[in-house]
Amino acid sequence: MRQRLLPLSLGTVGLLLALAGPAAAMTVYKWTDDQGVVHYGDAPPPGVEAEQLELKGNRTRPSPDQEEAEDEAKEEKAPQAADVNITKAEIQVRKLERRVEQARKVYEQARQNRVEGEKVRLGSEQNYVRYLERIENLKAEEEQARKRLEDLRGQLEKARSRLEKLREKKSQE
Repeated sequence: MRQRLLPLSLGTVGLLLALAGPAAAMTVYKWTDDQGVVHYGDAPPPGVEAEQLELKGNRTRPSPDQEEAEDEAKEEKAPQAADVNITKAEIQVRKLERRVEQARKVYEQARQNRVEGEKVRLGSEQNYVRYLERIENLKAEEEQARKRLEDLRGQLEKARSRLEKLREKKSQE
């Protein structure tokens, strides 16, 4: 077993060293497009004047100019906090709208079950007692579904209100 693992591990180490060699020294190009955005890549576009940067190993720190340019590019691409909050609020509103619709359907079904259950009333006094128990259970299910629907509608209204406040705040900025 050990003889089998030793060649495998040596082969794996050899492969890793072979792959690490080209990554240890890497050429990167830096150029600025017509809009003034700084780009980095392994090859510049044809006809574009680019600065050649030599990166050695994975731990090379970029120059202060490069860090500043990268930070500016990130700021331009990064969504603003207000945009993120608005997006999250919109997602929450959509989820609550779906939950309200599902709860409304459950409530409608519970109400229909109660109405249909009240129509069926057969025979003896013993059956009448069972009938009343069944109707009470159906009424309890309907009431529970109604309360759930009202609770979700309240949550949805709060979420919509929050979304509107976030949109107003964003428009004022």
